Amino acid sequence: MNRRILVTGAFLLLGSVAAFADGVKETVHVVITGGANAGTYDVSTDRGGCSAGFTGVGSWGNQLSQPKEKDPKKLNSLQLIVPDAKKAANGTKEFFLMVGFGPLLQRAAEYTVETRAGQKRPMGSGTVTVMDHGTTGMVRFDVMTADKVHMVGSIDCKEVGRNQ
Repeated sequence: MNRRILVTGAFLLLGSVAAFADGVKETVHVVITGGANAGTYDVSTDRGGCSAGFTGVGSWGNQLSQPKEKDPKKLNSLQLIVPDAKKAANGTKEFFLMVGFGPLLQRAAEYTVETRAGQKRPMGSGTVTVMDHGTTGMVRFDVMTADKVHMVGSIDCKEVGRNQ
């Protein structure tokens, strides 16, 4: 019995190491309070990921997207744009964040916070903090949509694409 547990544990550890070796680019953790999708969500992906400088000089972004996920109850998209990553190191109130559920073209639910200057439809509020470690990064957010859906979470960037 004990030998079986050790063997199972070894396979789980090897499976976890293999998952990262296969190219996990990011893991996302989101806790949603309010709205139809209240709950805790954890998603990892080998596509998309975090970026620096792609939406403007000094910007930070994220594109988690799982287009094959059709379940309307599963988080399958998180988009983030932060115009000034250096300013966001201490927390910024200027950002775009969208969290989506269900098929990409027929959303079951979508929660958006838009606080960037000059946008036609600002909505919601909150703070986003970006920790840029060069080849990796971490983002923490605590935001509220205009409809009072509260989202708190993190994005663990295993790699960062750069356009700077």
